[in-house]
Amino acid sequence: MSKANRRTAANIPTARRTETRPADGQAAPDGALDEAPDEAPDVTVAKVDETVAAAAAALGGDDRLPDPPEPPAGGVDAATLTEAWRRAAQAEQAFKDLGADLADLQVRLAGELASQRDTAADLSARSQRLEQAEQQAEQRAEQRAGEAQEAQEALRLRNAELDERDSRLLSAETALLVQQQRAKEDLLAEVRAEFAATRDRLAAQLRTLEEEVERNQARALESLARERDDVAAERRQVAQEWQLVRQRTAELEAREEDLADARTLYAEREQLAVAAATERWQLRCSQLESLHRGAREHADDLERQLAQRAAADRAFGTRSPDQVLAELERLRADSAELRRLELVAPDETRDRLIAVEQERQRLQEGRTMLLQQNAELQRELSGHQITAVELERLKVSKAAMSASVEAYAATVSDLERQITGLIHRRDSESPFPECSRMDRELDEAREDLDDEPPHLPDLITRVRALIRQQHQLYYSPADLRCFLAGLAATRLHLLQGISGTGKTQLPQRFAEAIGAASVVVSVGADWRTPQDLMGYYNAFERRFYESEFTQAVYRAQCRAHADQPFFVVLDEMNLSHPEQYFNDVLSALEREAKRSERTDLVLMTSAVEPPPRLLHDGRRLPVPGNVWFVGTANHDETTLHFADKTYDRAHVMELPARYERFQTKPVDPLPSLSWPALERSFRDARKQHIPDVAAARKFLTGEFADRMLDDFDVAWGNRLNWQLGAYVPVVQAAGGDLTEAVDHIIATKILRKLRGRHDLHRDLIERLRDDLPGLWQKLSADGVPDKSDRVLWRELRDRGAS
Repeated sequence: MSKANRRTAANIPTARRTETRPADGQAAPDGALDEAPDEAPDVTVAKVDETVAAAAAALGGDDRLPDPPEPPAGGVDAATLTEAWRRAAQAEQAFKDLGADLADLQVRLAGELASQRDTAADLSARSQRLEQAEQQAEQRAEQRAGEAQEAQEALRLRNAELDERDSRLLSAETALLVQQQRAKEDLLAEVRAEFAATRDRLAAQLRTLEEEVERNQARALESLARERDDVAAERRQVAQEWQLVRQRTAELEAREEDLADARTLYAEREQLAVAAATERWQLRCSQLESLHRGAREHADDLERQLAQRAAADRAFGTRSPDQVLAELERLRADSAELRRLELVAPDETRDRLIAVEQERQRLQEGRTMLLQQNAELQRELSGHQITAVELERLKVSKAAMSASVEAYAATVSDLERQITGLIHRRDSESPFPECSRMDRELDEAREDLDDEPPHLPDLITRVRALIRQQHQLYYSPADLRCFLAGLAATRLHLLQGISGTGKTQLPQRFAEAIGAASVVVSVGADWRTPQDLMGYYNAFERRFYESEFTQAVYRAQCRAHADQPFFVVLDEMNLSHPEQYFNDVLSALEREAKRSERTDLVLMTSAVEPPPRLLHDGRRLPVPGNVWFVGTANHDETTLHFADKTYDRAHVMELPARYERFQTKPVDPLPSLSWPALERSFRDARKQHIPDVAAARKFLTGEFADRMLDDFDVAWGNRLNWQLGAYVPVVQAAGGDLTEAVDHIIATKILRKLRGRHDLHRDLIERLRDDLPGLWQKLSADGVPDKSDRVLWRELRDRGAS
């Protein structure tokens, strides 16, 4: 096989892994990168053509048999001719074997391509096996072509010797060679026709396979998009439910406070109700006694009436009404008899009887009238008795109501006094209770802080030993140097890595070792606005609900903490979009970096009275210079990615999954380090390593910058140059070297911008990785950029490189 053919065969593209990433601006959770089916290797028809060309070249550089030599002048030895013919036959057989091998290779290629329909994951391995089979076939073809070439060379030598011996045999041999040439041309035509048909068939199969792969990719992307939409919808729903829960929790708390007040009021009302009920029962008893007296009087009246009836009975005797009626009838009969007698009696007797009758009628009418008057008097007496009882009852009710009114008036007066006192206390209390409490309790400055700038290498060694000694955490010196130098570069840190690598522990234990303060603020998955981070003002209660973050920032500037480093750790910072809830802090830090002045966080639109002492204008919270914000970030399906502006403003560290354990001698605790002393150590380091900073900036703005801009369209601004000038000196002053410092900046600030760039070809990244050691020699001859090389290796791995 020729060198050109070998290079062609060696340049067959290998299977690649493609990475499906979200569009710019969208965050994809870890695990959402799918491996697309490997690309089908283009090793079918091209390799067969190359193999045929190689075999033809081995037989003389053409796909035909060589032209026969001129007939010799003399005769030809039969044995020599037989041997030459035998060698030619062997060469022909070798060529036929080569065709058979090529046909077998074509069959195997077709089988390999057919098996690729079942699984795309085996395509790379099968491609390798095809390449190995092809190499073996090429080796066999090359070997047999060499044998054929040797036989041809021997035949040419023998023909030269026999040229002069026998022209007749040469003519016969020429005719035989022409016949063989025709046979071989027919064979090659058949092979080429078969190869063309196979090429078309394999091309169709390859197109079908590519279409199927594209359809599978489209379906996978659609499924992934649907799943992402579902997840986003679920997250929105959970956020809404969580907001509703928070609102209901606030309502329940308010209701509990109202319930406590209501319980107190109900207890007082219960006492009053018991007193009123007692009065009502006493009044009822008085009413019953009055009714009892009235009943007794009515009974007395009945007894009197009964006595009168008894007197009437005594007047009428023991006669019954029937007897009295019978007597009346008898008297009427007598009266009739008397009227009859009157007719015959004298006038005097008649006049006397008339007078008696008139007197009787008069007496009867008087009795009837007296009975009517008596009944009327009895009715009037009963009415007066009822009216007297009702008046007595109303008097008792009036007394009870008067007592209730007096009790209610006393209660109203007490409530008015309580409400007036609450209003007075509310007006006199601060709307920021916790900040006002810190004004009172943290008003004394610390006097035990060490103002001497520390020796940074010794500081790193002792902090590392203290953390291992007290908490069994094993941080490397390079990681501690990186963290310390990041404090000089920026106020915002991002600590990344898998769960359990000590991201939250690092700032806490570092602060504990140097005598600084730290506060951990847990970020909520439903945070969307700055109010979720800093708190909000309740106008009804006239109170600002200070969040843990606001209390921590305010605490850092109180006199008790104003002179010591203070770390605010935002745990799980990327559970929500930091560019939303943390935007005010990012803007404040950016303004501070540009103007070199302290900036404030706006808590409210208007001031309240009385405000805490350290608030500006009663509504703005200053961000003191001794505060560093450290965010921890896991990268899994529950978290979000940071935006470029957050990465650019932050010092980024990725903690390793495993640390090397070590033993240290017991060390004494460090004196509490003051913030001004730490700042002075940073300034001293910058003054000491000015040439190294200049060399680093020259490297980043020279050939390396041109290479990144030309090949990857990646550039950076003045912010990176400023961070470089603050970070590099501290790393070197703490025991590191120039390579360690610049390597970290390039890996986390520049090469990070290559992630997610699907438009970048793998060859560009491979060339940059190969050329990086040479470029690095222009910066420093000591050390290699391990972190940058690891970032480039990950990019190649994600693009399917082995």
